[in-house]
Amino acid sequence: MKFTLYALAGILSLTPAGRAQTTAFTYQGQLSNSNGLATGSYDFRFQIYSTAGVVAGPLTNAPVGVTNGLFTVTLDFGSGVFDGTTRTLEIGVRNFGNTNAYAVLAPRQPLTSVPYAIQAINASNAVVLTGPLPATNLVGTIPNSLLSANVAVLTNNVTFSGSVTATTFNGSFVGNGSGLTSVPGTSLTGTIPDARLSTNVALQSSPSLNFAGTVSATNFTGAGHGLTNVPGAFFWVVVAGTNTQAQPNVGYICTNDVGPVTIALPPSASLSVGDTFRVAGVGGAGWVIAQTNNQSILAGNLSSSIAQSWRTSGPVAFWTAVASSANGTKLVATINSGQIYTSANSGSTWTARATALFWSSVASSADGTKLAATVGNTANQTGLIWTSTDSGATWGTQSSSSGTRQWVSIAASADGTTLVAANYTGGATPGVYTSINSGSSWVLRKSISFCSAVASSADGTKMVAAINGGQIWTSTDSGATWTARDSSRSWIAVASSSDGSRLMAVVNSGQLYISADSGVTWTPSTPNISTTWTSVASSADGSRLAGVSGTTGNIYNSTDSGATWVQQNSAPTTAWTGIASSADGSQLVAVASPGSGSNIYISSLAGTTTGTTGYLVGPQHSAIELIYTGNNLFLPLSHEGTIRAY
Repeated sequence: MKFTLYALAGILSLTPAGRAQTTAFTYQGQLSNSNGLATGSYDFRFQIYSTAGVVAGPLTNAPVGVTNGLFTVTLDFGSGVFDGTTRTLEIGVRNFGNTNAYAVLAPRQPLTSVPYAIQAINASNAVVLTGPLPATNLVGTIPNSLLSANVAVLTNNVTFSGSVTATTFNGSFVGNGSGLTSVPGTSLTGTIPDARLSTNVALQSSPSLNFAGTVSATNFTGAGHGLTNVPGAFFWVVVAGTNTQAQPNVGYICTNDVGPVTIALPPSASLSVGDTFRVAGVGGAGWVIAQTNNQSILAGNLSSSIAQSWRTSGPVAFWTAVASSANGTKLVATINSGQIYTSANSGSTWTARATALFWSSVASSADGTKLAATVGNTANQTGLIWTSTDSGATWGTQSSSSGTRQWVSIAASADGTTLVAANYTGGATPGVYTSINSGSSWVLRKSISFCSAVASSADGTKMVAAINGGQIWTSTDSGATWTARDSSRSWIAVASSSDGSRLMAVVNSGQLYISADSGVTWTPSTPNISTTWTSVASSADGSRLAGVSGTTGNIYNSTDSGATWVQQNSAPTTAWTGIASSADGSQLVAVASPGSGSNIYISSLAGTTTGTTGYLVGPQHSAIELIYTGNNLFLPLSHEGTIRAY
């Protein structure tokens, strides 16, 4: 049977579903067959098509009653079918109960706006609205009650959980601004109270301010009391306690009467070259300047400390002579019928060297590297001249050129290249010998007996020789020619400044003489100091002199080129045999040979002991000014009173 769907009346309508609307709709149509309008029961099948194919279905309705061709069915394809795009309805029909295939009616029926009213459900009832609703489809105003609680409305207090960003904000904020951040300073009006400022803000009303960084200003006004480390300025602090930490460019007035005030120097890493420190002792207990790691204080110009304090050093022995490097660090001393001893730490420790001989005299280069020592005495002992080029670690004889003689004295130039030695009487041709190659070869320069002592300038050009029972002889050409000076006396020892202009000589059991013109003229000391002199020493500039006497003798020193002399009562009274001085005259080293033997004695230091164990001590009414010179060294600029270096 052939079916035809040809006349549609009231094609679609929405079907009520209680109080709410559903996705079902009603379809009405008119069906005819080959006999005319159909009447009876039929099976219907419905499918929804898009331009691409089947979208929904098939839905079957059976049986459907048809009367005079008219039928009505309810169809429900769900909410996801009608999305606004083109949809058509395909209808298939067959007699009720027939199992043959459905007869598909043509053409498919287009679905117009009436079925799309299903979309309006989402707009009229938010509970069942599932499709998107374009904002342009809305008219009127949505009431506040229908808005989400997360929507900010003008009639409510609003709190935003995140950041609020706007290119431009017009209007103003009112109310409490607590919690606002990054507000431009130009937006503020009025004055911010001090209480609202950070504690890091410097207030003029604060009693004191401490800036962690650098403060720069064109001018500072007001009192500068308490400022430290100000270039060109110096401040004084009164210290009544027992210790304080020193600051650069500050002076400390120590007033403690019970215990000394310890002034601790800052670490060198925090100092700049030129930083100065001053300490003055007003209280009865005085003061101590303490060092930190690797620091030391040069004590060379603390004249009041010269020979004021003596300490024992080295083993007990019958010492005969001693020599010092320019800085007083390297020392060498000889023993009668014993070994040679050397020290590389200003006498703190000593090491035995060479072999046991009748050592009589020793000399050192300025750096303490080259040494020369003689064997013999003024009685009958003879021997050789020995030399070392490694600070005394190893020694070798120069027998082939110096020969076995009564060597009693030797002196060296600053570099240790030029040497001058005295042969008293023994062996062939007594007199003065020189070497210009550190002792490798020797030449007789002045043939004369009883030469008891020699000395040399730093460059080795000026030499002086003392004759026991004769005159003093001088040379200005490294010993090539000699000139007799002064009178015949029992000259026993002689010393020279580094330039050879200032000389000092002593007479055995007689006076002490000074020359300021390279030995041309000689003047006895005033007052007359007559004793059994055995050895003398001079600083490099000839301003600081020292001499020792034997046979229960004393030590004497001068800090004014011999104008005045002081006997050192702090040193023991013993049979002194030798004395040596550092170049600046701050350190003296003396040896003795009493019947029971003696230690080595050291007075003061060229500098304090390096490190935390070194220090300066000043009593009441003493004062000192130190300047930092770099490399952990401090140099005294001025001082007053007796100051000790340790």
